Amino acid sequence: MVGKSIKMKYLILLNVFALCSAAYGALAGGRPNSFSEGQNAFAGVVNPANAVWIADRFDIGAYWVHQKASLTNRDNNRFFPPGKIDFTYKTRNLFNADAAIHKQFCLEFGSHALEGSIGLAAYTSPFNLKLRTKVPLQIVGTTPLRVTSVTNGLSAIFSFKLGCFHSLGFSLDYLYLSHLRNGYQNSDNPLRSVSPGHVTNKGTDHSHGLGLVLGWRWRITERLDFGVAWSKKSYCGRFRKYRGFEPHHAKNFTPQIIGGGFTFRFTSRLAGRLEALWINYANLPNANNNVLRDGSLNLNRRGSNKSPGPGLQNATLINAGMGYQLNSMLAVGVGYSHRIKNSRHSPLILSHIYMTQTIYDILTFGANFNYHKHNLFLTVSHGFRNSVSGLMPIELGGGRFTGRKQTNAVSLSWGYQY
Repeated sequence: MVGKSIKMKYLILLNVFALCSAAYGALAGGRPNSFSEGQNAFAGVVNPANAVWIADRFDIGAYWVHQKASLTNRDNNRFFPPGKIDFTYKTRNLFNADAAIHKQFCLEFGSHALEGSIGLAAYTSPFNLKLRTKVPLQIVGTTPLRVTSVTNGLSAIFSFKLGCFHSLGFSLDYLYLSHLRNGYQNSDNPLRSVSPGHVTNKGTDHSHGLGLVLGWRWRITERLDFGVAWSKKSYCGRFRKYRGFEPHHAKNFTPQIIGGGFTFRFTSRLAGRLEALWINYANLPNANNNVLRDGSLNLNRRGSNKSPGPGLQNATLINAGMGYQLNSMLAVGVGYSHRIKNSRHSPLILSHIYMTQTIYDILTFGANFNYHKHNLFLTVSHGFRNSVSGLMPIELGGGRFTGRKQTNAVSLSWGYQY
């Protein structure tokens, strides 16, 4: 047990929980939508320019994720429980639901007509986090750790055709963020926080803001389609209850995102796609690192502009998929999403700690069943286990630790063309 004065001086600890998952690869899985193709009312969420090519319809769905996350104390660091620490105690199963509706229209200007569409989609973003421990980590606080961060979205989607080969679209997004953080009492004092009393165990807090997405779709030939979309970096308020812990006084931003790629129809039954996605995490105010460039711990007070954070880096994902139409009613497909790994540039596990919770490779199988005006989508995804090892800073007891994360997911949705 470390003395109280040592805790005050060195307790930086683990932002293993303030992270963003690479499950954004779900854009290539889940329902069969991509930047260069769309098949249901959610297509405009990925690229607003998709929507105008889709018939009138609405879709509802549910999404289940089974997650496992742990941190293993390999060298019996006395400040942490021995062996494996389970960070998904009673949070292994996550459930989300969503719904979307889409309608085409035509505006006439004299002898000219403008084809367009409007849609509305309510959904839960894949940038979600739910972690919990069974017992407290004494070096952090006196109650079990529990961290929840969820982003819900409501998108109004507008899309227009520019002739027979091009379309433009945009969406106005209302983003509603919620956050809860328990078990960090050792940072809740004037020496470790700029705002004591607003660090931990304050219940669920909320913030909100508006986002903008622009998209373009180009039907290059009858076989080849191209699409690209850009999401604006957007301010989404702040978590006032936790302004004494989160970097930059808990101000929230969504990252800038750019994605694009191609869909190619090899035959009337077989199609494939290849796309890339870039997420500008490093430009977020809360992207600070727990470890400074000289390798020393970040001892700035929690909640300040230089407060320790997850050490976010920009993310590049490559998504690929193939689909095959078995008959007039059934199609099957497979998709793969890979996030390119960046170096941590440090042997310390606290450097870019979000990496321990990142899924880098996701394999997805899907089926689409059509019957008259009804469409049923079923997908199963496997997020391959990510294992990250590193040393704990000597001030926190030293020793080697290994963080692991793995996910499996099932998505089921029903659509109706009205």
